Amino acid sequence: MPFIYQASVLTDIANEVGLAEKNLQDQLNVSLAGSGLSYLKISRDRVAACIGDTTITSTDFDASTLLAQVFRTKESGLSSSLNSIYSSLVSGLNTYFSSVTSKTMRNYFDSKTPSTTLDFVGGGTAYTTGLAAFRKLYSRTVSEELIYAAYTLTSGGSAASITPTAYGWNSDFTNSLMELRIAHAVGTATTFTVTGVLTTGSPTSISVTVGSGTSTANIGTTQKFTSITVVGVPASIGSTTVQIWTR
Repeated sequence: MPFIYQASVLTDIANEVGLAEKNLQDQLNVSLAGSGLSYLKISRDRVAACIGDTTITSTDFDASTLLAQVFRTKESGLSSSLNSIYSSLVSGLNTYFSSVTSKTMRNYFDSKTPSTTLDFVGGGTAYTTGLAAFRKLYSRTVSEELIYAAYTLTSGGSAASITPTAYGWNSDFTNSLMELRIAHAVGTATTFTVTGVLTTGSPTSISVTVGSGTSTANIGTTQKFTSITVVGVPASIGSTTVQIWTR
């Protein structure tokens, strides 16, 4: 049996915890028939309808109004109650990885060596839904995104400004430091221009140079992005895959 710190095992764990988390979050969707919140609202509406009866007594009115507030308080507090249920699992995983690998789960799986490569997106696979929910749970618990490919693009062999295709990035993405990765090491230093939106809401463009003999480079230093919009690709890079990763 493989160990927990191996990608094949952790992928399954992350997917399963993610699916469990999604099931909880579905209970917060008031428009989803059969969800916990939808049933609470139906009950509160029923109480409100009773209050609206013109024949209701003053005693019944007062008591029903208090009951309606109890239902409303539970509705408004359900999110904070459910959001914290699985947070301890994220903390537990990080404690395990820190003990066994001396790194958090996030920093261990940086996908820079074969043994530390884990696709936290699983695009187009049976893992997509669960891993998306797990990424959201992790970022909500730790206030930091996992390390994964947020965007991808393919250069065409000529200088161009290309809008990258979202891979792991979605509307739940918070913000992160970013890194540019290409499919192969460059022979000479190669400069890209990456344009994105900072956490301040301001757009910015940063020159990113991949050093000779390497295939990765940080996008800026301490700048955190909420999205990447355009990547300026030099002709010298040829036809290859370029990815924007969280870091």
